[in-house]
Amino acid sequence: MLDTRRLLILLTIVFSAGVTPIAIRITQSEGMPSLVIVVLRLWLVSLGLLPLVWARYRQDLARLTRRHWLLSGIAGFWLSLNLILLFASLEYTSVLMTSLLRRTSPIWIVLPEIMLFGVVFSRRFWLSLLCTLVGVTLVGIGGLSAIEAGSNPLLGGLLALLGSVCFGVYLLIGRRLNTVMPSLLYSFLVFFCAALATSVFVVISGTALTGYPASGYLWTLVVTLLAQVLGHVFMNLALQFFGATALAILLQVGVVVSAIIAFFLFGEVPSWLQIAGGALVIYGVIIATWEQAQARWAHSRRA
Repeated sequence: MLDTRRLLILLTIVFSAGVTPIAIRITQSEGMPSLVIVVLRLWLVSLGLLPLVWARYRQDLARLTRRHWLLSGIAGFWLSLNLILLFASLEYTSVLMTSLLRRTSPIWIVLPEIMLFGVVFSRRFWLSLLCTLVGVTLVGIGGLSAIEAGSNPLLGGLLALLGSVCFGVYLLIGRRLNTVMPSLLYSFLVFFCAALATSVFVVISGTALTGYPASGYLWTLVVTLLAQVLGHVFMNLALQFFGATALAILLQVGVVVSAIIAFFLFGEVPSWLQIAGGALVIYGVIIATWEQAQARWAHSRRA
């Protein structure tokens, strides 16, 4: 049985996963470019964590090697690219399509896990991978016939998929770094490096950071609180009680929550192909995540 505290943590995670895409869409509708939302969000998080990290992990920070900084910088770059692509996808397609495709990251890190870590996957995993790929295809095709799927659903879907691939790379690097430093310190380093990388994108693109409505900046703050405080902080708390696999599966519930809210708030009505494809994607990712965890456990026992 779940006690009240654990249940509250789980509900908060689902709420964050479901509501964050909606808040992003509203922020964009206030005239805030995706790049501005991402860079402000990352700097707000980095600066907010700095006092805590400095107070608790000052000595750990001083002991970091060049390799740690290099890997953190690379992870931050991929996290930055992931956020930019996912935010941009919401400009072109529906919340449902973006939410579904952004949760497929476990699928795209299969080959690196086989080549780099020697993980062996079961037939059930490969079947779930096939289901996910078929589901992604149906979601993309269904986006063309959905009543409200965005201005360019195929482009939006492609951006979401590319963002998920970037997030998969970020996760692979994170698996290494999380074992050599405290989780909070790792989060700060990656967010800080991602903020720097996104700032470079802002400078190159010539995007202005000022001149937008006050409501846009307010909603950017809301996105930051939803995604980072209610999302990442509560996720770290949940890892004290639940496994990473269970949480990854739980996040699929957020896809359904996002779709329901978007239906009532934005009138985004999915096509039947999208519904069928979405069900396949959710099923495939859940099974794949579970099988990946089992394969890693078996591999660690053999090592």
